[in-house]
Amino acid sequence: GWFKQIKLFDSDSPKTALLNGDVDIGLVWGGEGALLWNENKKFQYLLPAEGAHLFVDVLAIPKRAKNTEAAHKFLDYILSPKVSAEISGEFPYTNPNGEARKLLTPEQLGNPASYPKSEKKLDTFRHLGDSGALIDELVTDLKNAQ
Repeated sequence: GWFKQIKLFDSDSPKTALLNGDVDIGLVWGGEGALLWNENKKFQYLLPAEGAHLFVDVLAIPKRAKNTEAAHKFLDYILSPKVSAEISGEFPYTNPNGEARKLLTPEQLGNPASYPKSEKKLDTFRHLGDSGALIDELVTDLKNAQ
């Protein structure tokens, strides 16, 4: 079947195989796609017509954290516009901080993987309930079929 055409599964750094010329197409997370585009503009970031996952980073303080004051100070620091924009310079994931976005360069804002034009095609993951186990089984079977 078609799965024999899959050369590799690499969720850690799928951009590496593309940059090395080992593969011609890949399914990558938005952040990896953004890094790839920054390294070589020949790569395109495309969203399927059906839509795709909207990646969201979440920061949280655990309920039983011992030093919540320091945790709040850290979050305040990294969420300050200047620091948040600096982080985007190194890790070009979508920055949800409106004030930080004002500090980004036109090239950063033009990165199609960081800021896709078709936001209406994006949605966050939903809890799959019992289907999650079935999907895990299907993915395992797919990987083992190679």
